[in-house]
Amino acid sequence: MKFKRQPLTNNPLTRPFPDREFSRETIIGMLRVSVFVFCALYFLRPNGMHVEGSFFMTCVGYAVVTFIVSSFYAWCTERVLGCKRSGDGWVLWKWVLDCGLLLALISMGNFVFYNFTVGWTAFSGLVLVGITVPTVLVGLFPVAFSGMAIQLRAERENQRTAGELLLASARPAAPASPPEDPTSRLVTLGESEFSLDPDNLLYCESRQNYVRCVFLRNGEVAEETIRATLIGIEAQLNGRAMLRCHRSYLVNPNHIRQARGNAQGLRLELVGTEEEVPVSRAYVSKLRERVL
Repeated sequence: MKFKRQPLTNNPLTRPFPDREFSRETIIGMLRVSVFVFCALYFLRPNGMHVEGSFFMTCVGYAVVTFIVSSFYAWCTERVLGCKRSGDGWVLWKWVLDCGLLLALISMGNFVFYNFTVGWTAFSGLVLVGITVPTVLVGLFPVAFSGMAIQLRAERENQRTAGELLLASARPAAPASPPEDPTSRLVTLGESEFSLDPDNLLYCESRQNYVRCVFLRNGEVAEETIRATLIGIEAQLNGRAMLRCHRSYLVNPNHIRQARGNAQGLRLELVGTEEEVPVSRAYVSKLRERVL
């Protein structure tokens, strides 16, 4: 997987949207939405909401259904169906569509729960359509506007960080230390006999059981694919030169030539190569601290 420079677009619907991969944060986010649903129903009682039995427990039921449906949807679509909510292909319009599908499923789940509370007396297709369609159509407007706000805020933050990185990389280099034996700096990586000075590494890319190492050799860019893992490479380097910037990448901050930000994080162009190394949002602050 190689990241090439992506063309810029002014259309927010086709620009990258912050990653939304299934994780512990996803569950926490769904839990917050469920608490919001409970509070909205319990305190606002939309349309004079009336239920048979305990009003409190009914509101809890709707919140629980919302949490179960949304969490299962996120897990199933990503882990079972393989839908990736990350990378350059994950853009705003896909996020809006994803939220629309989720709203429809939550409406269906709550339709079933509602019928459970009234003895299945309203179990019909017309009632289901009457609940689901207005919910999705009305819900898409705040979803789209909130999505654009989330995207814009993330873009501004990461673009500011990209500018700071470029300013830092343009500073004069520190005075050179006294020369030392070049062989004393060599590190053997992976299970092979591949050895190099860590300062010459540009980046490392994970490829399942192998790692692609891109480095400088006599001023020219070269690469070597070795049998290893990024975790193993990190341990062998022991913090020298390289920094984790993505679940599939290590990068050498000392060789940053260009940096640009989007809603998902940063894209780095390093010395001698036109390929871009991604920096996911979770690692932006660490890279910023290291460089600045």
